[in-house]
Amino acid sequence: MSPIVINGHFKSQAVTGVQRYAREILREFERKQRDYRYVEPPASLSSDALRQLWMQGVMPFGVAGGELLWSPTNIGPVLSRNQVITLHDIADRLHPEWFDGRFVRWRSLILPPLLKRVKGIITVSEYSRKTITEYFPYTKGKIEVIYNGVRTDHFYPRQDRETAGVKEEFELNKPFVMTVGSLDPRKNINGLLKAWNQLPEAIRGEVELVVIGGGVKSFDFELREETDASVRFLGYVRDDVLPALYTAAHLFVYPSLFEGFGLPVLEAMACRTPVITSNTTSLKELARDHALTVDPHKPEEIAEAVSRLLRSEELRDQLAGKGYRYAREGFKWSEAADKTYEYLLQKQQE
Repeated sequence: MSPIVINGHFKSQAVTGVQRYAREILREFERKQRDYRYVEPPASLSSDALRQLWMQGVMPFGVAGGELLWSPTNIGPVLSRNQVITLHDIADRLHPEWFDGRFVRWRSLILPPLLKRVKGIITVSEYSRKTITEYFPYTKGKIEVIYNGVRTDHFYPRQDRETAGVKEEFELNKPFVMTVGSLDPRKNINGLLKAWNQLPEAIRGEVELVVIGGGVKSFDFELREETDASVRFLGYVRDDVLPALYTAAHLFVYPSLFEGFGLPVLEAMACRTPVITSNTTSLKELARDHALTVDPHKPEEIAEAVSRLLRSEELRDQLAGKGYRYAREGFKWSEAADKTYEYLLQKQQE
């Protein structure tokens, strides 16, 4: 049987949620010695636009007739019929106002014919399956839901010496509330800042809000809310320090307006950090009763949940314990990779 061919377009991109997904699944493929190979744009193509054009015009000819191509990060070459795509969500179709106009036009041109031609579609939540089939009815019966995992050998509670080191590195001298996510409209940073500004000055004087993540070209984001010295923007941080930051945080807040899955919620839980997240989209499906959930459109609800958790060490400990067990026991990359490989082999044989 021919090896599975991996669309390696993502390998040159910054690591956000979909790139992390691809890397973790392929790490498991490598560990279990699955039969696969990459096809990817040449390193000499320095811009994403050129790499996209290469993917559409050249990549299909790098895949032999009997080989199956797997495109793991939302996009693949339209000319390749013998292909499975992982489509994490369709946020750009449901909320085009959040994205750069050129990105929306490109996706609207590529995605419909791509989804019609591919052999199969993987997505990461029942919520995403529902919205994809509602928007693209011809995908009904063509979608397999495979949940993401969390790397519990990386995301786990870190010792005091390690957390003290990262707090010193980033000059975090006060207790802090943490959020993680690219600076784009769907992450609801402006809503979180509005909620933060509603907290009493006494809290904001003693506790900081730490925002981790940077901007992404495909999104149209503008910071609208006023911030004071209690808000810290750290930008992108190294992956090796992220678990210690999760562990050091008093709580993790993730009031996203839209998610296909929501990996940071599981990462925080696996580090035994209590979580506040949204009661909408896939986050409602993911969090269940293992986090405090709020309406992300209501800053006063977010503020009340933050205040409630900061006031109650008992509630923080209760949520941290529930989330820790849930993340570690229910979401394993090894299981996600096994299900993905089995699905790819099934589609290769059809």
